[in-house]
Amino acid sequence: MERVRTRVFRNDWSVLTPPGIGRWTPDLRVSVVIPARNGQRRLDLALASLAAQTYPGDLMEVVVVDDRSSPPLRLPALRPAHCRVLTPPDGGWGAGYARAYGAHASTGDILLWMDADMVVCPEFVEAQARWQHVHAEAVTLGRIRFSHTGPDSPAEALALARAGALHRALDAGRHHEWVHRLLTESDGLRDADHLGFHAYLGAAAAVRRSLYEATGGVDPGLDLGQDTEFGYRLWQAGAVMLPEPAATGWHVGRAGTARTRLPSERFRTEVLAESMPHPHAYRERVPVHRRRTPLVHTVVDVSGAPYDLVRACVDRLLASAETDLAVTLVADWEGAGQGRHAAGLHLDLRLAQATYLSEPRVSFAGSAPRTGFPSPFLLQVPVSWGLGQVAVSRLLASAERARAGLTELFSATSPTRDAGVRLWRTRALARAIRVCDEGEDLGDVVAELHGRYRIHAGEETLTDLSLYRSVPPPPRTEPDPVEVAAPLPPQGGRDAREDTGRRGGARSGGWLRSGWERTRRRLRRGRG
Repeated sequence: MERVRTRVFRNDWSVLTPPGIGRWTPDLRVSVVIPARNGQRRLDLALASLAAQTYPGDLMEVVVVDDRSSPPLRLPALRPAHCRVLTPPDGGWGAGYARAYGAHASTGDILLWMDADMVVCPEFVEAQARWQHVHAEAVTLGRIRFSHTGPDSPAEALALARAGALHRALDAGRHHEWVHRLLTESDGLRDADHLGFHAYLGAAAAVRRSLYEATGGVDPGLDLGQDTEFGYRLWQAGAVMLPEPAATGWHVGRAGTARTRLPSERFRTEVLAESMPHPHAYRERVPVHRRRTPLVHTVVDVSGAPYDLVRACVDRLLASAETDLAVTLVADWEGAGQGRHAAGLHLDLRLAQATYLSEPRVSFAGSAPRTGFPSPFLLQVPVSWGLGQVAVSRLLASAERARAGLTELFSATSPTRDAGVRLWRTRALARAIRVCDEGEDLGDVVAELHGRYRIHAGEETLTDLSLYRSVPPPPRTEPDPVEVAAPLPPQGGRDAREDTGRRGGARSGGWLRSGWERTRRRLRRGRG
């Protein structure tokens, strides 16, 4: 049943066919992670609804992470068979830390997030986990609703769940407006653009552990906005996000504005935008020195390149109109400073490193990164090509307009030459690397998954630097040995030094001494 390598075009998840609810046999373990702080009564209702799940009990565990509750949380009588409460180590607190700690302490193949004040339908776990069984990169988004009132007791919650009556008892039609709008405008995320990750909510979502770990997991340092930031990284890692309306959960009780809308604009522009280049409107307000994750991660392999060529290529990149950009120079930097060889061929590398060592947007690596993660784009530039001031901006605009996974830049004067300059969409490249078969061209796989766009550029956009760089001088060689005749003895009492000067200075430095002697004689005649 597992078709984990099915090739999904962009985010069109309609090519995946999950098994019908109740008509299949799962084999992956699911860990339901619930961060909680106080609210014992609501937690009791949540665990009672999980006790009625249709997913096999022996394949499901529930991990409640007690985020400094007072008094500490306890397990109620009505709960799933495999359920435990964990207390994070001292020093860690907040929703982000609790989610990260719960994921670390759990054991399931699938991680499913749920809030502690929710009551969920019996299909909540099964409806989501069936998608992870057919595709390893599926990230399911359960349907979240809000209810002012809820069951009076855990027993009532369990009874309503088993009777399939939670919808009638709780559903009042209240939901996240922005999620509903995004799903409607993008055909349920099938046609989502680069902002599709905004539909991700950690209150009801599931992801394979392998994909979770590939993204680095939930940021434990974020107590607010951790879902948005983690959803952004999932999107860049190539996740296929899809809504699952059959997995419905209700927040029980009055919901504040923090639950019904995105984090405040100030928080998004002053905190989240430092790590998230998208959306552009928020990133533009963040000073360049605070942008921890660049929009474009540029890679230039400078191995064996002369210093003047490296300087010409990198300086053009740093002078680009697109400032949300960082450059990684790839070479054997460790070997550049070792041994006799460093004084020869590696001198150019040492000069390049000294030039850009204090440039905050330039870093050095021994090997090229496979993707630009967590940056949305990876730009590969051969050291012999110089990009014009607006070239990067033009590449980005073309990539976004065409939604291309790979955008290639060719020289208009030689359109058949290998492009070399390639702008990869990180999300497309990350997914292509995982499904690319041996012998397949990675660019062709990215084109299949996300599309390809090609541009023929003029001289002002793309310059062949190898035609203009200065020619290095020929290497210096040791002169051949020269036989030097011994000086003649002085005749007629003449000064030997004067005689040597008249003969042109057979010894090294003779021309200087003869000149000095002539000057001295002129001075003597002048005084006489």
